[in-house]
Amino acid sequence: MDTWMVLGIDKTKDKSLIKDRYFDLLTKVNPEDNPEGFKILRAAYEKALEYAKNENIDEDNSDLEKWIEKVKTIYKSFSLRIDINEWNKLLNEDISFSLETKDVACEKLLQYLINNINIPCEVWRLIDSHFEINERKKELYEQFPKEYIDFIIDRIENNDIINYYLFKVEDNKDYDSWINLYFNTIQELNNNNIEVVKTYLEQLQSFNIYHPYFDLLQCRYHIALGDYTISKNIISNLLKNYPNDMAINYYAAELKWVEKNYKHAKELYEHCLDISPNNFNAKVGLADVLLELGELEKSKNIFIDLINIDPYYDYLRERVSYINSLLIAKLDNQLKTNPDNNKLKFKLAWCYYENFNYEKAINLVLKIKCNDKSEIIQKYDILGNSYFDMGSYDTALKYFHELLKNKKTKNNEIELISIYNKLGRIYSKLKRYDEALKFFDKVLNLMPNNIYYINCKCNTLIKLGKYEECLELSDIGIEVDKNDSLIYSFRAESLYNLGYLKEALDSANRCINLCPYISAPYIIKMKILLDNQENEEVLMVSNEANKYKINDSEIVLCKCEALIKLNRGEEAEDLIKNLLININDSNEENNEIKCKAFYLLSLNELNKDNFNFALELINEAISFNYKDLDSYYLRAYIYRCIFEYNLALNDYNFIINNNGNIAFSYYQCALIFKEIGKYRIAISYFNKVLEIDPDYPNAKEEIFKLQQKLNSYL
Repeated sequence: MDTWMVLGIDKTKDKSLIKDRYFDLLTKVNPEDNPEGFKILRAAYEKALEYAKNENIDEDNSDLEKWIEKVKTIYKSFSLRIDINEWNKLLNEDISFSLETKDVACEKLLQYLINNINIPCEVWRLIDSHFEINERKKELYEQFPKEYIDFIIDRIENNDIINYYLFKVEDNKDYDSWINLYFNTIQELNNNNIEVVKTYLEQLQSFNIYHPYFDLLQCRYHIALGDYTISKNIISNLLKNYPNDMAINYYAAELKWVEKNYKHAKELYEHCLDISPNNFNAKVGLADVLLELGELEKSKNIFIDLINIDPYYDYLRERVSYINSLLIAKLDNQLKTNPDNNKLKFKLAWCYYENFNYEKAINLVLKIKCNDKSEIIQKYDILGNSYFDMGSYDTALKYFHELLKNKKTKNNEIELISIYNKLGRIYSKLKRYDEALKFFDKVLNLMPNNIYYINCKCNTLIKLGKYEECLELSDIGIEVDKNDSLIYSFRAESLYNLGYLKEALDSANRCINLCPYISAPYIIKMKILLDNQENEEVLMVSNEANKYKINDSEIVLCKCEALIKLNRGEEAEDLIKNLLININDSNEENNEIKCKAFYLLSLNELNKDNFNFALELINEAISFNYKDLDSYYLRAYIYRCIFEYNLALNDYNFIINNNGNIAFSYYQCALIFKEIGKYRIAISYFNKVLEIDPDYPNAKEEIFKLQQKLNSYL
């Protein structure tokens, strides 16, 4: 077949011409009326496009090389490198926009920048907006070192450590070596390696490159030596020349802190926050200074705000606890002279609560005779939260409902949201999920785009088995915040339970990539692999979870199941026994774990044909969770192995009555009746299977065979 003869055009690399000609001919060659003619035309069209593409390879490569040369030119000239407009012009060129070359351009750019990383964060953000680095993170992990992609994402999401725009730019200077050495110097300063720092400072000076942060390094070096006079002079000059630089003001504040000049330090930290309102370290510094100045409540409020940003930073909680201990002593003294002051009592109660002295908080608040509605609200708030944190959910529920009655006005939506959320969480703790759902819906009606509350509702929907609703909501959650790890975890669990295993696996991996410290996605991943008999891979996932110190019983049990299936039962037994030793409390969750543990021990004995011991163990499993259908399936199978057919039938009937796999259970009952020679009953059960699933494997064949047997008896 001559491609160009079929198309009726001369040989060309013009894709537009090829496409136009194809669509013209398509009107004359209908696929339904002339399928063979359509096949020939389509084949010619695809070959022509392939030819055009191949013809363009050299040209495309040439254009790409020219484009990369421009990248290199921009990077090598420091003045161009820090000019956002130069990068913008570069990224707006056709080569980085064309669908055919965009991905290759991105790859080439990242290949070059892997060894040339010293560009401003705003440039990295521009590159991300064009090539979607963050969104394609998982894909890029396969092409580049993970550390490199993570570095880029960090640059995208954060601000520059060194202000590139403060360099005195001159041609033919080695800025990269200077910057790299600058960061090494910071590291050695942090490690207090003073002699190394001294050497590095001398080397930095030899480059003949000036940046004011070099003076900051010198300042920090002299502070480490205890020479505050030189440090003060350096900082003083820097503040005069760069009054609005964040880093300079921050280290000036730190110096005042070291000198215990808290008043001046406070001013400088406040100026830092004027420059960068969300700077975490400046807020910590200000809170510390306020504490030293005796402004306890202001300091405490800042620390509490910081805890909401980083709940895992222990220093913050230690500070709040320390401030509360000071406030408790102060308030106790004030109450001695003013024993009827309810305002002081409530402040003291909150201090007790925040320091986990719940009983003291409760006892104090219960004695308060409230004078107005605002005090009643405070009383219920403290009591509700205290009982909640103590795990007394029924009592907490009572007080939060009272709180709701008193606060239910149109003007306090934020407070209402807090109460609705707490009521939703309490009902979840009490496993009253339908009621929990109502309150999370109330929250989302007031704040529909809050990812935290979306996650709360998703979790509740999972508990209720409403997987389709959870899936729909998780998609909304991803639109709200595509980088929230929990939403992908709930999505993975929903997809898994709906049978969409590949999609579930993708969401589980996405969750792990975003936050590797959540256990749920590892469990989903392991279950999918177990379903696919990929037992070695299950062990690999378990090892991955162990790297992040994730201690979850379900992960251990999934690993044990894989080990048993790999005929490594002894290893599994040891793990299960250790797990059972560490479970002391008898509650629903622990009983489910014990049930699964004994189920696996039974399965392991069954593999060794120890039927009687396997039966003992599966009975133990059922004693911990009489609703666990998997255990009934296994016990029914064991009964069949030891010819206890009636007992096996009882278990299958239990499964049927509790909405287990009904078709499978009827099929197994049919096989039992077949084994014991009750063919007519067996046929009736096979027919029940076909009523549920007309295509159930082997059911029709079994009926035919049994019918033949019955006919032979006539």
